[in-house]
Amino acid sequence: MFSENYSRQTANASASGAVPDEISEGELAQLARSPEAKVRATVAARTKTPLTSILRLLTDESPAVRAGVARNERHDMPVEIWEDLAGDKAHEVIAALIANPSVPDKVISKLARHRGKDYSASARQRLSASKGKSGILGMVGLGSR
Repeated sequence: MFSENYSRQTANASASGAVPDEISEGELAQLARSPEAKVRATVAARTKTPLTSILRLLTDESPAVRAGVARNERHDMPVEIWEDLAGDKAHEVIAALIANPSVPDKVISKLARHRGKDYSASARQRLSASKGKSGILGMVGLGSR
């Protein structure tokens, strides 16, 4: 009756509502230690979350929390975090990483070359949308496939 993602989307929406936008960095750091994965996932996706909390959430046991880190659009995120996430085995983490416009193209181009067909197709689509087919795809040897 409902889509497969219905419960996850509803849980994420309810957790987002529980963590107000105007929350302080200190409060975000506290919530990053919540026993609830959906709260940690929401905190992980917030650009105001302190980097020390992001580093802790990067290794969280829950794929939803790591996907939250992958959705985080911080512009000052160290590239090593994106590279660590690119090696994650969870589909939702890789999908969130590819969809995040803040992730550098060099990380996405690695996914386009080294992952399964689902990942590589999404990564190639992202690269072609951001740079044009003759741009980055040609540079990494994927332009005319």
